[in-house]
Amino acid sequence: MKVEILSSDCTERLGNRLWVLTQPFIFSVDDEVFVVPRGFVTDGASVPRVMYPICSPVSGPFGQGAIAHDFYYSIDGPDIGRFRADQVLYSMGRLRGAWISEAQLVKSGVNLFGWMSYKTGRDKMTAKSCYNFVQARLRVAQLSLK
Repeated sequence: MKVEILSSDCTERLGNRLWVLTQPFIFSVDDEVFVVPRGFVTDGASVPRVMYPICSPVSGPFGQGAIAHDFYYSIDGPDIGRFRADQVLYSMGRLRGAWISEAQLVKSGVNLFGWMSYKTGRDKMTAKSCYNFVQARLRVAQLSLK
């Protein structure tokens, strides 16, 4: 799989574990261009805190891949299939300098547990994250007014 990052991502943190894109994030997969729109809300890489040194939620080698992965997993994202979305996360991590073992560990995690949030429109909707999601939607509304 050939991935290319065509723009930088600009995220703004919204509370605990949510970020919003303040600019579109553009990338290609096998020469097909995808645009994650400004205002897209992501929780980044959904990994346990103990894994942050390997896979930080929105920074490090998997940060941009996590945004693309969340976009594919979302209800509004293009339907390229769950396992291909997982491969994009792996490939972007490798492109950005992750070791093969790190990338394989992250890919194995989403292969095993990704089914819980794929195309469901929900990802960790606890009371705290629901509050953060409302904050995120308000920020998206502010961004669209600019």
